[in-house]
Amino acid sequence: MSGELLRRDAQARRRDDDGARGGRPSDGDTVVERRTRPETRTKKPQMYKVLLLNDDYTPMEFVVEILKTVFHKEHAEATRIMLHVHQNGMGVAGVFPYEIAETKVRTVDELARQSEFPLKCVMEKA
Repeated sequence: MSGELLRRDAQARRRDDDGARGGRPSDGDTVVERRTRPETRTKKPQMYKVLLLNDDYTPMEFVVEILKTVFHKEHAEATRIMLHVHQNGMGVAGVFPYEIAETKVRTVDELARQSEFPLKCVMEKA
């Protein structure tokens, strides 16, 4: 250390009249500094319903297989949803965040096209 730095360090260590060392806490004193972070909350993603639309040409078994493979439904639940779609014209296959819903719609459309069925799948805000 240079002479100037040593002199400043020595001055900082000298005790003042009140017992503090050059503005620093003396031995044994505890300084508690409270740091607060700004409160940030993540928003829940907007959810979308994935709907299957009824048509007169797609076999019921194909719709059940779509529900089981793409939407991971049990056989009984897939059958119930398929019957709801058949009787009411449309039914909810699942509710997902936007990107997942979009992927599932594309997957269903692609599988239906490959199998040459007119099954339609759409999504809407939940």
